[in-house]
Amino acid sequence: MDLAKAFALGEFYPLTHPTLTQALLSLATTLLSTGEYLEIRLSPAGVSVNGGHGPRSGHVDRFVHRLAEHGVSSIALRHDVGAESLGRFLSAVALPPRIAKAAGGLGGAMAAAGAARVALNGHWIQPPPVVVGASAGGGSKVEGLEPGIALWSAHDMYEQVRDSAVRVEHENTDELRRLMRETATESERLAVLNRLEFVAQYCVSKEMMDRVVTLIQDLRHDAEELRGRNPAARGMVMLAMHRVANRALIEELVTRLGKARSEDERASLRATLLHIGADTVSPLVRSLVAATDVSARRAYRDALVALDQVGVPLLEDMVGDERWFVVRNMVGILGEIRSADAVDHFRRTIEHSDARVRRETILALSKIGGEEAVPLLAKGLNDKEPSLRAAAALGMGLTKLATTVTPLLARLAQETDQDTQVEVIRALGRVGDARAVPVLAERASAGGFFHRTPAPIRVEAVRALADVGGEPARAVLQRLLKDRNDQVREAVFAALAKE
Repeated sequence: MDLAKAFALGEFYPLTHPTLTQALLSLATTLLSTGEYLEIRLSPAGVSVNGGHGPRSGHVDRFVHRLAEHGVSSIALRHDVGAESLGRFLSAVALPPRIAKAAGGLGGAMAAAGAARVALNGHWIQPPPVVVGASAGGGSKVEGLEPGIALWSAHDMYEQVRDSAVRVEHENTDELRRLMRETATESERLAVLNRLEFVAQYCVSKEMMDRVVTLIQDLRHDAEELRGRNPAARGMVMLAMHRVANRALIEELVTRLGKARSEDERASLRATLLHIGADTVSPLVRSLVAATDVSARRAYRDALVALDQVGVPLLEDMVGDERWFVVRNMVGILGEIRSADAVDHFRRTIEHSDARVRRETILALSKIGGEEAVPLLAKGLNDKEPSLRAAAALGMGLTKLATTVTPLLARLAQETDQDTQVEVIRALGRVGDARAVPVLAERASAGGFFHRTPAPIRVEAVRALADVGGEPARAVLQRLLKDRNDQVREAVFAALAKE
């Protein structure tokens, strides 16, 4: 899972970006601590990791799909592969297959990139040897300094800084950005970026927030434009953004995101926070927790969801926070992401003491769906709050999985709340399993002399029988055509008319 998330980061961030660097260091440390090779095999049946079933998530599926495009059926990573080699490996995997093919396939691209201690399809990658040549050019060299570096006195540096501070008030940043985009050499581009960084940092120190926010937004636009045209230049711009984005600026961007009222403004601020990376997660979470405005809360949640989509961790340990509203917000975010690995965190929250947290957990599980969500939704079916039992039944029906039939039938046999009974019956109809027909037929009937079935339950059972379909369900509906209850007969006629 961590390897797939690091790949997602590698597709978006340059190799030297701090967010990607930290993820690679963490992954390398984890691999080293195991002392064992990591072996991943791809097959039509799924992914296996060290002989066992691999995890499933959007990140994993994308990583596996890209490996398959490169013709890879297995990879192996040594425990001591190291962060740098991991980065080179993932960068090579992120290449479009047609580009890798020009380098002799993924293996050739990895060898050229310097990846080591990695095997593809059983063959270990051997990077070419590094040849150190003599430096070009001559001239004298000051001991301890690289060629071309001048010694400045303290007075020289003071004058330079003072002159820069005077000019910064009138600096034409649009012209600097134009030079940065159009300059031919890397050294010239770096010089322009250094000047832009100085302008931005000066504005932050003087609390000129409008100007610095505009500048970092403009740099983000430049990074987006350079993405396909000049990846190296884009990497330099993103690193400059990260260096400029101190705590004060990030807090300002987050505050403006909460106050933004147009979707265009929110999207622009969200994209800028995404480019800055992991340093924005904590301020966003703090603002989300403190927000009382619904629009601001939604803006913060959307930003955190977008951050996770490129692999930034979402502080999942906050699911265990003592404050119910913090837990509710984190559960809501994990539900928005629809990540299957979040289900493990919901095992605690489905039994939380606060009903609002349990409700958010049920909603999140309903969005995620899948077999892993069913056992936890089954717990929700037995919640002490009738409205939460109904919500869990709705979530189970939306999965349309046969494994939900048994817990739904068990709940229906015990349920005393009419609204919840209706939702359970509706869920059985959505699932469409024939095992529910006898129970639905019983609920569609009028009942006994001492226990009459309420009309709303009977009508919903008729609709559920129509959804299940098949001859047994049709036979029940035919018998109910002569029912004395007008509502039931109308529901039967409507159900049979659909066929």
